[in-house]
Amino acid sequence: MAREVHQQCQKANEVDPSSADLGEDNGAMSITTADLMTTNVITLTPEMTLSEMDTVLIKRGVSGAPVVEFRRLVGVASQADIIRALWEGQHEASHLAPYYSSPFPVPISALQYIAKDARQIGDALVEHKVRDVMTTDPLVAHPDDPIDDVAERMVKDQIHRLPVTDPDSGDLVGIITTLDLARAITRYDLVSVL
Repeated sequence: MAREVHQQCQKANEVDPSSADLGEDNGAMSITTADLMTTNVITLTPEMTLSEMDTVLIKRGVSGAPVVEFRRLVGVASQADIIRALWEGQHEASHLAPYYSSPFPVPISALQYIAKDARQIGDALVEHKVRDVMTTDPLVAHPDDPIDDVAERMVKDQIHRLPVTDPDSGDLVGIITTLDLARAITRYDLVSVL
């Protein structure tokens, strides 16, 4: 079952190389965010508990996601945000930070087995909401943004995912991730360009 879900996700995220314009325009590639973004976006809501957020992220195999209300982007939240929130409430939780230096998701509930105060962590996961830990007013990309500009912004700001919003409505229309950029390098044979 898990393998089937993984294969379905891969198919949903596949990019058709013929859909992007690889022509030269003043020496730059003309691939846009729309050519690479994932449109079937895993999202969170501000009212989810941190425990519910953790369940969604682990089930979907991601470490963070956009937060939406009525299709409008209101923030982004990741497992690292949960760790920061736990650390602020309990300085002893700082020894847990190395578990979240990786972009790969790790169940927050697993922290209960290695934390100094497991009950406090369990309580915080149920008592706090996504709105308490999310980054509000996140950086975003738009569908027509050149992908090289988006990639530079992600590197400069050291972020793994960038929500893509409609420039007029602010509605979430997709997401671009470091994995999408890596796929583009191989699909469009951009290694020779680099």
